[in-house]
Amino acid sequence: MRETQFIKQNEEKWAAFERTLNGEDKDADHLRDLFVQITDDLSYSRTFFPNRSVRVYLNGLAQRIFLKLYRSRRTGWGQLLTFWTDDLPHEIYQARRAFRLAFFLFFLCFGIGMLSCAMDSEFAEIVLGDSYVEMTRANIESGDPMAVYKEKGQFDMFLGITFNNLYVAFLAFAMGVFLGLGSIVILISNAVMVGCFQYFFIQEGLFWESFLTIWIHGTLEISAIVIATAAGITLGQGPAFPGTYTRLQAFQQSARRGAKIMLGTAPLFLIAGFLEGYLTRQTDTPDLIRGLFILCCLAFVLVYFVWYPWYRHRLGIPPPPEQTQRVAPMSSYHLETGRIKNNGEIFSEVFTIFRRHLSAFLVAIFGGALLYTTLVFGLSGVPAEQLFPFQTSSWLFNGYNFVLLFSARAGQWLIPLAAGTMLYGVAAVSYRALAQELGQTPGRWAYGQLFFGVAAILLCVGYLSFWVIFSILGLLPLVLLFAYVGFHEEVSPWRAGRRTLVLINGAYARTVGLMSLLLVLGLLLFSFTNTIVIELLFRLVNWLVTAEQVVLDEWSLRLDTFLLVSITNFIWIIVLLGLALLYFTLREINEATDLKARVAALGEPHRIKGLERE
Repeated sequence: MRETQFIKQNEEKWAAFERTLNGEDKDADHLRDLFVQITDDLSYSRTFFPNRSVRVYLNGLAQRIFLKLYRSRRTGWGQLLTFWTDDLPHEIYQARRAFRLAFFLFFLCFGIGMLSCAMDSEFAEIVLGDSYVEMTRANIESGDPMAVYKEKGQFDMFLGITFNNLYVAFLAFAMGVFLGLGSIVILISNAVMVGCFQYFFIQEGLFWESFLTIWIHGTLEISAIVIATAAGITLGQGPAFPGTYTRLQAFQQSARRGAKIMLGTAPLFLIAGFLEGYLTRQTDTPDLIRGLFILCCLAFVLVYFVWYPWYRHRLGIPPPPEQTQRVAPMSSYHLETGRIKNNGEIFSEVFTIFRRHLSAFLVAIFGGALLYTTLVFGLSGVPAEQLFPFQTSSWLFNGYNFVLLFSARAGQWLIPLAAGTMLYGVAAVSYRALAQELGQTPGRWAYGQLFFGVAAILLCVGYLSFWVIFSILGLLPLVLLFAYVGFHEEVSPWRAGRRTLVLINGAYARTVGLMSLLLVLGLLLFSFTNTIVIELLFRLVNWLVTAEQVVLDEWSLRLDTFLLVSITNFIWIIVLLGLALLYFTLREINEATDLKARVAALGEPHRIKGLERE
């Protein structure tokens, strides 16, 4: 192409670029697109017209775009300001239905808490606790009903309240992964408690004093909990209603949106903690000042979280550029068995396979838990409290309760039998998923050999003793590898054992490390369920179901067992998949099967499109 033709072809585009540069356009994304096009033209001119004026002109134009682009670039403080003025209000408006639902549920359950307290004089003790109610009544009799806010030092109370509020909010948000239902449960629990707490003071004839004291900090605190619940509902909407996206893609989007909304609650909790630690205790402050302060806090919440997002939308302000980014397409997956992988790659691959076979794994998780609880509670005839004396004192690494689900106690051999049946099904589903990734169909002999692998696993975890720790850490990695060798290679237990020792030679520490990583992740989830989720479940059952306490405790513990067994099945799935994937790496290290095949292929003739090459 000649220079004159090149100029004539692009002169209108360059003129438009100059008009943009001379105008007041500050859109960095548009400038970026201009910069890319100009640099393309500049590269062409440098190649074909290196000594001509068009190259100089385009070089100057590119410099101007570059300078304007980076001069318009937002700084860290600018990005922070944009988050509060644009990003967060946009996300709040997009999640307005979740906000409405959270707001409606809070006030509904707040009213239920007040009504329940009015109808049942003992309801306050059930919800708030006997000790707290007795302490508050003692404070009322002493003439200082709000003395509970004056017991600790100001700074200590500020820190304690702030961290507790952040914990409750994070829990309300994180529980949204259960399709938003977990967040709703947390909100209901807190709303009923607040309603009961407020009505308790009404019964004592202290409504106005309690209102002016509690809601100094409660206006922001309760609003933040409602917002955190809306963030949790937003989080759960992705996998619940994925639309045209995959559930993982939808979850990535909803998690990003929910996290932004959740981040917006942090200042509210900090301010609420400060108010509760320093100002709420000032009960001698005139009522007018306290009332005006509460109204100011309420006005701030309504203006920023309700009116401002709606106002921006009404004005037609476009969303921030980051909000319009497209979701990256899901990459295809192929299980490579001829490559040596590190534990990090295997860890990531475990969850890739779990996602690809999610339906089958969910059936194994909950179906196995249902089978286990039905067999144990239906056939044993022993109360749940005697079968499973779960401990909730240890939040992390609650391994005792994990082992409790597999061990025989007081002659209850039905527990390991039910656990073995369940574990066999979980292992069969896990190994079958791997076989499908490899394009293989396991034979009957493979499922027969799996019986010996499951029996060996039960021997490692099926007894309550201090030595079970060493059994799990020392023997379980070998046993898990033994189980997959027998299944995949369809060999006898004797040959599978010898093969396992050959494969693990020199890689024992690596095997233990991978299993420990997956096991710790699973036990964290197990402990979280056993401490926080179960506590909330017990509380809701006691509030909502009317029956004898013995019956409530029995069925609550059965439901507790079902949930813990479900988490246990998830743990077994990721551990079984992890050690099975490690098998291929160990095989390649010891035998170099894939490498030998590629070496053997060197020098063989290949034919490509009719041409033979070597």
